Amino acid sequence: MNNALRVHEVPARRTLLKLHLPKDELANSARWLINGFPATILVWTAEEWSRLAEHPQDAQQHPNGIWCALRID
Repeated sequence: MNNALRVHEVPARRTLLKLHLPKDELANSARWLINGFPATILVWTAEEWSRLAEHPQDAQQHPNGIWCALRID
């Protein structure tokens, strides 16, 4: 009834996740890969948002008061 197999050798490890390490960081942003494409999320506090001369049209306000915009590079 026990169908467990004993493993004597460790299979070769595969890298499932690759980190995207940008050369130059943008303030208030985070960068990573989405489906292999470089992406950046920009974050503004409510105070920073009110000081912006132009507001990105695709930015979204979150319930905690910050504004975010996702960019696929």
